[in-house]
Amino acid sequence: MNKKITIHINQEPYHFEKSELTPQAFRDTIGAPNEYEVWLVVKSPDPEGELPKDDIQITGPAEIENGQRYRVVPPGTFGLVNIANEIVLHEVDGLKELGYDMEIAEADGFINLIFKDYLLPTGYNKASTSLLLRVPVAYPNGNPDMFWTDVDLLCVDGRTPKSAESIEIHVGKQWRRFSWHPQNWNPGTGNLRMYLGFVGNGFAQACK
Repeated sequence: MNKKITIHINQEPYHFEKSELTPQAFRDTIGAPNEYEVWLVVKSPDPEGELPKDDIQITGPAEIENGQRYRVVPPGTFGLVNIANEIVLHEVDGLKELGYDMEIAEADGFINLIFKDYLLPTGYNKASTSLLLRVPVAYPNGNPDMFWTDVDLLCVDGRTPKSAESIEIHVGKQWRRFSWHPQNWNPGTGNLRMYLGFVGNGFAQACK
C-alpha cells in the first residue's frame, strides 16, 4: 500500500497517494473553478493578499511533498490589494480631478481602467470612445502596454487604425486593441498621466 502524502491547500490538510498533481487536480480537490490559480507557498508565513516574491505559481504537473502548502485562489488575487493598487487608486483620483470619467474593474490579473467618452483627435469616425487601459499588478515596475477602444472605432475614411486590427474580450465586452508599446518606461518616474500622453500620441498617429 502506497504511503499517502499530506499537503495543505488553503490551510486545510489533504492526503494523496499520487506524488504528482496537475493544477486542475488541485482545483478539483477543493472544488475551485477552472480559472483559479495554484501557488506553492515558499515563504512562511503565507503572504496572503500580497504579491508573492518567492512563491511559485503552478502551471503544469507538480511533484508534491509532505508538509507543502499551496494556495488555490481567484486569478489576480495576489497583487490587487497590495501597494500597486494603492498607487493606482491615488493616480486615478488625480485623473478624475482632471475631468476624466472612469471606473476600475479588477479582472484577469490586471487592474482595468475604463475611461468613458474619451475624446479623440480629428481623423476618426466619431468624436469619443470608451478607452481601456490594463495595468499589471506589478505596477509601476510592470508598465501598462497597449490600449483598447470601442470595436466600431475606425479612421474617418473607413480604414482600420494602424496596429489596431485585433478584437479582444476583456471585462465582459469586446474591444479593439491598439498594439502600441511604450519604449522607455521608467518605474521611478512613469505614471498613468504620462501613459495617457503616450496613448494620445498613438491616437494622433494611428489614422495618418
